[in-house]
Amino acid sequence: MDKALNFLGICKKAGKLLTGEDGVSGAARTGEAALIMPASDTASNTTKKALNLSEWGRAPHVRLPWDKDTLGELLDKRVCAILALTDKGMALAFAEKLAAQDPAYAQTEEALRAASGRKWRKAHD
Repeated sequence: MDKALNFLGICKKAGKLLTGEDGVSGAARTGEAALIMPASDTASNTTKKALNLSEWGRAPHVRLPWDKDTLGELLDKRVCAILALTDKGMALAFAEKLAAQDPAYAQTEEALRAASGRKWRKAHD
């Protein structure tokens, strides 16, 4: 299992990961969502909803590289189409792990880093 996917399991155990449209919508509406994430194979309606929730809740969003079945298996659900991290530090750590695996995710990492006010670590200098 890759490090970023494994980290989502840690976030779940810490109680900082919400799943499903209801949980993610509630977190976005209250401003608790730090990062909104649809699965790679979500329907266009769910992807659009994730983008709208991201804009409304002022939280970055990123399409995950894993499908609903993979996320569901990790999170002990049948499938999981949309997730949200509610801790800004964990969201940044997750984005760092994604960016380390695939540079296409660097923009999300940068947005979260800017929002948190943290400076680049030496590894990025």
